[in-house]
Amino acid sequence: MKKLVIFGAKAFAEIAHYCFTHDSGYKVAGFTVDASYVQEPTFQGLPVVAFEEVEKHFPPGDYEMFVAMGIQKVNVLRAEKVSQAESKGYRLASYVSSKADVPPDLQIHPNTMIMWRAGIQPFVEIGRNTIIWSTTRIGFHTRIGDHCWITCAIFGESATVGDYSFVGLNATVAPFVSIGKSNVIGTGALILNDTKDFEVYRGHASTASRVPSHRLSSFGLREES
Repeated sequence: MKKLVIFGAKAFAEIAHYCFTHDSGYKVAGFTVDASYVQEPTFQGLPVVAFEEVEKHFPPGDYEMFVAMGIQKVNVLRAEKVSQAESKGYRLASYVSSKADVPPDLQIHPNTMIMWRAGIQPFVEIGRNTIIWSTTRIGFHTRIGDHCWITCAIFGESATVGDYSFVGLNATVAPFVSIGKSNVIGTGALILNDTKDFEVYRGHASTASRVPSHRLSSFGLREES
């Protein structure tokens, strides 16, 4: 079994630890964060060491690393830490859930995670350091770039997502649409046309009805007379 150290000691690191521990060929040995962020000596019952001296505790010849950072600065900070880990000599691990629906020839790049119930059709390309959250659906011939984060979104066939982009919960990207680099596609957004680099799209939030719930005759939202 391969040995793994995870960069991070917060929510995403907790999820990564769970995934690698229960559904992979890796054994998680510990965690690492930048020295200024070391708050406790352990996380999930395992040691936390400063990234500046991680090689002393988890030599890169014996351990791989997974960088479990979120979407800060539209994925830029995670990409920077991936580069730093590689410069220290670490091979970056990836994770594909055994419960994800992926084609057998899907090419998996370093520091990529594909979570349970994700559905990826044939001829899809997914870049390095990209996180595909549970229940995401990606259509044929779609390309997801490097350093992206996709949260439970739906993509039609032959769509393209530029590097460093974030696509949020229940967002939908139509077939053949190209998303620019460093886009933020918010929760519930519907993208029907190509976007430019660095754009932000927000979905429409529901507003409260003027009719209170005790006036409704059913959940079909018909008001009592």
